[in-house]
Amino acid sequence: MGIFRGGGENQNVIVGIILLIVLAFFAGPGTLSRFLAPLSPYFEGVPCANLRRADDRANHQSLLGRASEFPIEVRVSASSVPTDAAGFLYVTITVINNSIGSVPIVYSPTQVLVGDNGTSGMGIVFSPQFSLGTRSGTGANVPEDQIRILGPRQRCLHTIEIPGGNILTNPAFTGGQASVVAYYRGNERGAIAGVPEGAPTPIYPDQGLPTGVATSEPVRISVAGQ
Repeated sequence: MGIFRGGGENQNVIVGIILLIVLAFFAGPGTLSRFLAPLSPYFEGVPCANLRRADDRANHQSLLGRASEFPIEVRVSASSVPTDAAGFLYVTITVINNSIGSVPIVYSPTQVLVGDNGTSGMGIVFSPQFSLGTRSGTGANVPEDQIRILGPRQRCLHTIEIPGGNILTNPAFTGGQASVVAYYRGNERGAIAGVPEGAPTPIYPDQGLPTGVATSEPVRISVAGQ
C-alpha cells in the first residue's frame, strides 16, 4: 500500500514540474529560455540562418502572427575587446518573437549590418560609430529567400565577427568606453508578387511582414583583464 502511494506521489511531482514549465512558457517568451540557458547555450535560441524559409506568402501565413502589433524584441551581447589585431570581437544579436503566432522577419546572413542605413533587416550600431558592410533596400516585394519565420515565442541568434584590427586603434574601445546596440527594422508589409493568369486569388493582401523598429538596450564593450 505504501509503495502504491509513493508511486502516486512521484507521478504528482512529475505532473507538477511539467505544469511549471508550461506556466513559464506562457508567462513570457524569455522565462523558459532564461531557466534553461545555464544548462546549454543551445537553449538561448537557434541560429537565425536555421529558421524556416518563407514559402508562398500569398497563401501561407499565421493569422495570429498577422494580428500581432510588431511583436519583435531585440537583445545584444558582446565578448571583450581582443588583445591583438588577429583576434575578433564577437557581437550576438538575439531576435525574439513575443507573440503566440508565427512571424516573418527580413533576414539574410550576409546582410546583417554594422551600422544602419535605414533598410529592413537587423544590425548593430557602435558608439563611437563605424560601419562595415552594406544592405540594399528590399523594395515593395521582399524576395522569399530573404524572409525567415520565427515561430511562437521563438528566438534566434546571429553573431557578427569584428576583426581586432578594426577597433584596436580606437581609444574608446581599448579604454572600455565603447558600447553597442542591436536593432531590427521592418519598413514594409511586403507586396504579393503578380499572380499568374488563371491562378487562384491570393488569400493574403501582402507578405505579412511586421513594420516598426526594435532596439536593444546598450551594452558596454569590456576590455580583457579590466
